[in-house]
Amino acid sequence: MTYLQIRDSAVEQIQKGMLPLFPKMRVEAMPGAFTEQTIRQQAQRTPAILTSLVKTTDDIINNSVTFVSWVLYRATNEDRLYDGALKIVSALTEVIRDIDIDACIKDTATESECLFSGTLDAMNVTLWAVKWNLALGERALAEPGDLDGLDNFDGPTEVGQKDE
Repeated sequence: MTYLQIRDSAVEQIQKGMLPLFPKMRVEAMPGAFTEQTIRQQAQRTPAILTSLVKTTDDIINNSVTFVSWVLYRATNEDRLYDGALKIVSALTEVIRDIDIDACIKDTATESECLFSGTLDAMNVTLWAVKWNLALGERALAEPGDLDGLDNFDGPTEVGQKDE
């Protein structure tokens, strides 16, 4: 099983577990961490759970993948303490515990951290990072894929040199 397949399966299972509880929830894959600009863009469609596969470990002793599921939540006039985000984080933790992927050993541990800041509050948004790991029962294969359609980028040309 490839890392891409593992990530997609995890996101699909989070969708299946969370959407019945929060029908307006947006659950998608995310390429990595946030910048302030991406938070502003993503905050237009909340609540959201955006999951990133952020680390792989592939050696003889430890084969695992590390995810961060970002919980993005916009406060309402009635919910200025972002209590809705805590409800989502609690439910997400339960869903993560039940994730079942063929190549993975059922060994999930989660760590949740509120990344609230004055900058986020000024946008009326809070952000939680729910970090979790899955141990791989077998080594995941990094699929080489078909790279023929991609342009080869050799870097910028020197000043004054024309591209051929």
